Amino acid sequence: MTNKYEGINFWIYVPNKVAAIIFVFAFFATAVIHLWQCYHYKTFKVTGLFAIGGLLYVIGFAIRVSGAFGNYDELAPFVLSVALIYVSPPLLSLADYDILGRVFYYVPYLAPMDPGKVMTTFGLLAMVIEGVNGVAASFIANPESNPQLGSALLWTAIALQIAIIAFFLGLVGFFHRRCIQAGMAWAPGIRQPLITLYVSMGLILARTIYRGIEHSIAAVSNTEWPFYVFEATLMFINMVMWNVRHPGQYLPADTKTYLSRDGITELQAPEKQKSGSGSRPEFSLKLLSPLYWISLLFQPSKLKRMFRRDRGEEWNEVHSVEPV
Repeated sequence: MTNKYEGINFWIYVPNKVAAIIFVFAFFATAVIHLWQCYHYKTFKVTGLFAIGGLLYVIGFAIRVSGAFGNYDELAPFVLSVALIYVSPPLLSLADYDILGRVFYYVPYLAPMDPGKVMTTFGLLAMVIEGVNGVAASFIANPESNPQLGSALLWTAIALQIAIIAFFLGLVGFFHRRCIQAGMAWAPGIRQPLITLYVSMGLILARTIYRGIEHSIAAVSNTEWPFYVFEATLMFINMVMWNVRHPGQYLPADTKTYLSRDGITELQAPEKQKSGSGSRPEFSLKLLSPLYWISLLFQPSKLKRMFRRDRGEEWNEVHSVEPV
């Protein structure tokens, strides 16, 4: 059967063979290291997303290698490659959100929101963005679809990403300021992860802005080097940075271990009291947490109490602690 797209180059340019192969091995290496670090630091639930994101990049660039060796008219591989490469950064963002939640667990009395709800709140938003990203990339890459709809979805995803990144950085900065005021910002379990989070989200923000420029300016989208500089390289740097500055080096794997107010001693919180059989499971509570936050917008007094400068006394009232 004759391929109706024979002779058509979906990539617009001829993909660079060497660059595509280099990034296959580069992302594979950092993903494997992240997988080992998950085992070593026992952080599969937190940094395992880096390994998954790296694997998706490996597959996406491996398919790109196929295009670089002449398979320009293969539509399905092209669409799959674009989609995998575009949906990987939201997973890296999701890992950042979870790492911030772990920092909040480490200093719960200064956390501006419940540590267990950071991942849930930002995670649901990230899932929505990832879905919109994937659909938009597929619509734009597939000539048989509706490119106008794909364009609208892409701009929606970009706007949402920038808004969430801005809110996330604001939350990190607010928490960081609290730690500085409390004289605890120098503690490695606070300072090191927060510095890396600032840089990581900055790289993801730069990549998001590039995507908007790429979609708006034909000269950028029709040239390959901006893709490798502002997409592949920035995200690879992000992955490697978390390899070097892995949160497991500074934060305990156990969320019940937290830092005392002296900034040195680590304390162990007791197991939470379990309610009767009629209580709602913890997963359901976490799943509903975004709705809970939305409800707070209509309860200003309650919202104000949650964001008080210091909730330490309230937190300590329900936690008897002992040194680790």
